[in-house]
Amino acid sequence: MKKFLLPILFAPLLLSCGDGSESADAGSGNVLEDFSFSVDTVVVDPGEEIINLSQGIRSSDLDESKTHFYLFDPATTTINKISLDELRLVEQIPFEKEGPNGVGEYLSAVKVLSGERFLFGSFRNTGIYSKSGEKIRDLTLKPEELDIEGLEEGIGFSLSNSMRLSPDESHILSLPGDFMEGTRQLAKINLEEKNGKLIQIPGLDKSTEYRILLQSDQAMSIFADPTHFQEFNGTYFLSAGATNSVYLYDYKTDSLDLRTFNFTVTPNGKEIPVQGKVSSPEEFESEMEKAITQVMFEELLFDDQNERFYRFGRIMDPKIDDETPRTSDVFLFAFDKALNLIGETAIPELDAIPAEAFFKDGKLWSYVNVDDELGFAVFDFGSETTNSERRNPSENELKINDE
Repeated sequence: MKKFLLPILFAPLLLSCGDGSESADAGSGNVLEDFSFSVDTVVVDPGEEIINLSQGIRSSDLDESKTHFYLFDPATTTINKISLDELRLVEQIPFEKEGPNGVGEYLSAVKVLSGERFLFGSFRNTGIYSKSGEKIRDLTLKPEELDIEGLEEGIGFSLSNSMRLSPDESHILSLPGDFMEGTRQLAKINLEEKNGKLIQIPGLDKSTEYRILLQSDQAMSIFADPTHFQEFNGTYFLSAGATNSVYLYDYKTDSLDLRTFNFTVTPNGKEIPVQGKVSSPEEFESEMEKAITQVMFEELLFDDQNERFYRFGRIMDPKIDDETPRTSDVFLFAFDKALNLIGETAIPELDAIPAEAFFKDGKLWSYVNVDDELGFAVFDFGSETTNSERRNPSENELKINDE
């Protein structure tokens, strides 16, 4: 059976999950036991304009209704507003790069807020901007002006890492840490009172064990598995590539709930240790190969139509040579809306995890570059379509962007 190759951006059965002290029986068995899907590709019409895809769609977000997709172009500091229902570019919204209303160029956060306002975040400059381009609220975090309980010297600069604004816009939540050591903590910062605290998240410490640092007279490189920080319906979810564990965080009550799962189609996390510090590029590549050929888990995806969470995992195949694209064994896990594990399966039809994916109207949309035009592979889960009826992907979809 020929596998579908999609872009990679630089993922008797009893199912149970638990909070560390008590397991929850999935009860209904494996909902993905007879998993199947169909896939089609749609392409956005840019009209007379150009949608710059040189950096993919990393700096993008959806509005709450998921009818519009907003893609930031750092080259022009412009937001491309795209109708997902009509599959066309409907507007280009310009912003200034420099000056009092400047958004900067290298953004770590692009979020769409209510009223078509935008949160742009970076190390030096973070704020909320109106559609007309005015900076209407400065959210730049200055450690010297904040009273953060537990903040150690040297990590204040990282307070903007993975920044999220609370639904009532009263707090900033982020994942600061020690860049050299790879540690992560959860920060909760009250914007009005200029104070906050750091919360330990030891359930994700496994990722630190798979951080590789090359430091020599000639070079410095760092490899690290991703840490994911997401918000769905007012609850925050923290996860990491090296483990299947997930934290649920309620910022109003400061409650953390760690969920751990017992997967059967993959290990529950990386198992083979790596050397954390190396002194040569050869050692760095060898240890990195050891890390990436173990299981890695992606962030959660929420299907609000069917009230399910999904999470992809992958085990990358060993490197053949510099010219041969890397492929992976791909796996999918399903959870109910309370994050109880209800299904798991391997997906032999896929050679890579769907890139920059999100659910809309009960279907999974995944970014694809179609002849330098913005496209999406749209997956319909649970389809009765047989393998022979599935549409073969185009040559452009077969390209793997290993970034």
